Amino acid sequence: MPTFLFLGSGEFEPWSTEVETTALAGAAGDGSVAIMPTASAAEGDHVFERWGQMGLDHYRDDGVPAAVVPIKTREDAHRDDLVASVEAASMIYFSGGKPTRLAEVLRGSPLLGAIHRALDRGAVYAGCSAGAMIASRARDAGGRRGTSWLFGLGLVPNVSFGVHWDRAARIPGAQWWMTSRLPDDSWFVGIDERTAILGDGAHWTVHGLGRVTLRGPGEDATFRAGDDFDTPSDGEPYASR
Repeated sequence: MPTFLFLGSGEFEPWSTEVETTALAGAAGDGSVAIMPTASAAEGDHVFERWGQMGLDHYRDDGVPAAVVPIKTREDAHRDDLVASVEAASMIYFSGGKPTRLAEVLRGSPLLGAIHRALDRGAVYAGCSAGAMIASRARDAGGRRGTSWLFGLGLVPNVSFGVHWDRAARIPGAQWWMTSRLPDDSWFVGIDERTAILGDGAHWTVHGLGRVTLRGPGEDATFRAGDDFDTPSDGEPYASR
């Protein structure tokens, strides 16, 4: 069963240690984290390296082995040596940046194949901001509404994820505009800053400091740390606990 950890913002900060520890405790692999700041690569090597070092410092402080995988381009995502470096990891972590860039690098690549294999064997896919967005449902080949702002690769096939969701609330009309464009049969999860969800793609638990907003077929709800919610793939309404 796959495991996903999505953060609305705040990667490599102390607040996320608790949920990362929980995720890693049940993960298959060698116990390490493969850190990939790929979404920031377009901003320059200095930005990529800064995010990578933040990740290394964070996991060193938590006593977790970690390494930065220097995948910056689509060509890198086809390199056998770099792809092999994620095969044994317990957590594959994509930090924030540009979701379009990240999706373009990964789509159809050997690296994406390695991520699917890792999920199948019980590793954790972790994504913050752009890293969470690209796990959303894939673009609709039929051209239905709701596809122009999504950059998903379909790792979670029936859910779209929004990040920095509390910040979006401060921009008049932004939340409405984004969710109004979604297909009617899909679920949407908006994750506040410094807030995370951990789950298997259908059942989730909220962690962190803010709220999670759920919108689905005829459903609206909000949740805080410790709450559970569902995004079922069969059209059944959510169930909170």
